[in-house]
Amino acid sequence: MTKYSVASTRGRTQRPEQTHAVWRGIGCLLMIIVPVISWFLAAETVRWGVEHRWPLPYQLMGYPVMPDILWKVPGLVPGLVFIQDQQNLYATIAIAVAFVVIAGGLISYFYSLIYRIAGPSRYGPLDSPPPNIRVGRYKR
Repeated sequence: MTKYSVASTRGRTQRPEQTHAVWRGIGCLLMIIVPVISWFLAAETVRWGVEHRWPLPYQLMGYPVMPDILWKVPGLVPGLVFIQDQQNLYATIAIAVAFVVIAGGLISYFYSLIYRIAGPSRYGPLDSPPPNIRVGRYKR
């Protein structure tokens, strides 16, 4: 028997509603699709920028250089060879990160816009209405 009789008669509480599986699936796909699309857009942007002589930072251009100590690890050698074959890798990574941030911001903005239009009301049935107070200008 519990100390408080209300808790024993109330029974088990219901679990809060979870996010629908479709929305979880869409979020999972977006976590994969947005970076992949951003990578391809960044690669094309860098290629187009080099062709049209954009003033890209020279530190980000060219082939990446790996430290000599990494070449001594036998399992890393094929991956290092693949990475060193990528031209303008640092510029592509920097622009891809920028595209991911921009795409994430746009998706969040449009989601919040749609949620504001089609989502539930701001106040629930148990909420009191907002106070209707007019504040006058303070005069000394």
